[in-house]
Amino acid sequence: MNVLRLALVLTLLGGPQALHRGPQDPNFTENLVSGNWFSIARASNEPKLLRMDSDTMFFIHKIHVTFKTMQFHVHRRVKGRCIPIVLTASKTRRKSQYVLKYAGHSTIFMEKADPQRFVIFCIHNRRHRKKAVMVDLLGRTPTAGWDILHTFKSYCQSRGTGPTDIISLTQTGRCLHARP
Repeated sequence: MNVLRLALVLTLLGGPQALHRGPQDPNFTENLVSGNWFSIARASNEPKLLRMDSDTMFFIHKIHVTFKTMQFHVHRRVKGRCIPIVLTASKTRRKSQYVLKYAGHSTIFMEKADPQRFVIFCIHNRRHRKKAVMVDLLGRTPTAGWDILHTFKSYCQSRGTGPTDIISLTQTGRCLHARP
């Protein structure tokens, strides 16, 4: 029983980081995700973050990874127009973890990645003393195959996010015409 308590305490002390391991391939390096991407799907435990008018609803078009940062080149719809934004997240000491100050404070975990096909990010956001979790699926092509969507849905389900908390971004105006 004491071992169980110790495990629970260590998990709680680790916070959200205890749930995140990052890509498991020993040959994986984060700079492999540099390049052009398409936003495919998003999930959240906070329904208002899935609305198109949310300040966190943006469409990622490019990622640039350096030794200390990960830059997200995104477009966000504002009053029907696609506005380009560059978000720069700082690398932490943990593998595949970054922090970003945008719409509150976010900790970004790169969870699963097949750099030629897809990447899944899990974002823990704190704003105004409220916590929310978002999960983003990005693909190298504008649509994703059923295997990638299954991987994304399984990941979301393992984190307690149900099918009603997932939206497809492939049928929305992703500002594709605004791509660099």
